[in-house]
Amino acid sequence: MSFQSFALDDIERLQESAQVEFKLAQGRDGQGQLPEGMWESYSAFANTIGGEIILGVKENGSGFSIEGIHNPMPMLSEIWEILNDRSRISRNVLAPTDVQIIEIVGKRVIRLRVPAVPLSERPVYIGSDPYSGSYFRVGDADMRASRRQVKIMLRRAEAERLAANKQILSP
Repeated sequence: MSFQSFALDDIERLQESAQVEFKLAQGRDGQGQLPEGMWESYSAFANTIGGEIILGVKENGSGFSIEGIHNPMPMLSEIWEILNDRSRISRNVLAPTDVQIIEIVGKRVIRLRVPAVPLSERPVYIGSDPYSGSYFRVGDADMRASRRQVKIMLRRAEAERLAANKQILSP
């Protein structure tokens, strides 16, 4: 597998925001492990305006440092395994090109580009219950959706699907 290479300047300008989330992803042994909080960001980005999760970057008091992931390949396999397990994530919204290993100053990080899903496919949630596993992105934070917010998403999704079906059936 070839790695996409970016200049350090590309990541130094990034800050956590409504569309960017950094996770260290080192694990206890320092060899790399998916952080659980990553899936909250996945749900939040999919349910709002989309964004990027970058694994292998550490937040310091004044900014971020690239720590890298020693062996990213097992993490990639785990990402795809979780994304395709309906008991863990309601919907895989990523294409193969949305997940990349990027090399920056000799260190490898994983970038996940999470698109915003259409209203008809919301909510994207963690686990098997949309009421406990749906998130939104507010500023640079992932916020659990309230029961009311989930109901609104479900109603909008149903209305979008009905409207789409009506257009298909109309002469």
